[in-house]
Amino acid sequence: MSRQTVALHAKHPSFAAMPRTVVVLAFDELLLLNAAGPLEVFAAIPRLLGGTFASHPPYRLLLVSPAGGPITSVSGISVNTLSLAQLDRQAPVIDTLIVAGGPGVSALEASVQVCSWLRSRAGSIRRLCSIGTGTFALAAAGLLDGRKVVTHWKFAEQLQARYPTLQCQGEGLYLHDANLWTCAGAAAGIDLALGLVEQDLGAHAALELARYFTVFLWRSAKQPQLSASLNAQSRALRTDPDVRLVRLHAWIAANLQSDLRVEKLAEQFGMSPRHFARAYVATTGHTPAQAVELLRLDAACQLLKTTSEPIKRVAETAGFGREERMRRVFHKQLGISPHDYRNQSPCAVLQD
Repeated sequence: MSRQTVALHAKHPSFAAMPRTVVVLAFDELLLLNAAGPLEVFAAIPRLLGGTFASHPPYRLLLVSPAGGPITSVSGISVNTLSLAQLDRQAPVIDTLIVAGGPGVSALEASVQVCSWLRSRAGSIRRLCSIGTGTFALAAAGLLDGRKVVTHWKFAEQLQARYPTLQCQGEGLYLHDANLWTCAGAAAGIDLALGLVEQDLGAHAALELARYFTVFLWRSAKQPQLSASLNAQSRALRTDPDVRLVRLHAWIAANLQSDLRVEKLAEQFGMSPRHFARAYVATTGHTPAQAVELLRLDAACQLLKTTSEPIKRVAETAGFGREERMRRVFHKQLGISPHDYRNQSPCAVLQD
């Protein structure tokens, strides 16, 4: 066992003596990854960190649904659950409650029983969390009034319209607001679980788990839910029937080190710079300069994650030219420096 792991166990003896109860609230037609992702993170701690955690796991994990018994996920896989009544008998104290998301969450949202249960237990729960559209159930119970939250990008506007007293941050990957943790859904649930572990057991524990699951240790809350390339191409396909913008974005991605001023981009369309700039903003919602910046950022992120190239070289390859220019874009878009972004990548960690 490493010295860091020994120190971890010495620092958190209370977890071995009294495991904390983590409950995932599920339902028919849930997205199974919403529930399984966080649960797998917590469940991996005994075998990965070993020591006292191997014989005394720090978390007690329970999967529940309103009525209990088997529930069926969107993928057709069924899992067994406790009922809320059984949970109340078996776990009078809940440390962390995670509400999963999926198409079936509308039944939770409309359930008087579930909303009443959430309100009755929320005051004694240390951490209240949701994965993706699980936010709708928490909002229906009146637990998100005045709170800042995130949800899956596809449902952000709907959540804000239905529950105007909350503040939905449409672009964030996840958000930690006091005792409330919300995230974008699907794989972001793993990021949220790593954050919860980091809060409880420290960065070393979260890092070991991140390496095992081959994900980021702690992705910035400002990191967008969709990559710049995917966003650009999706917008283009929705609004440009002849696919010209998709081709333009592919050309930009292949020529990041080139002169990508609006005049050069306009040449690809055979338009005047002014006409092209106006048409581009009307079609995509971004200026050409903003699109180029985001595509360069996307490329830089991939290079930082997958190569050991010096940061100065990454800035050149991604088309930023100077390292300082790339650093400003990272801070503006992700709230983190290129150096710190790389250090959060499992690939970079394994090179240490």
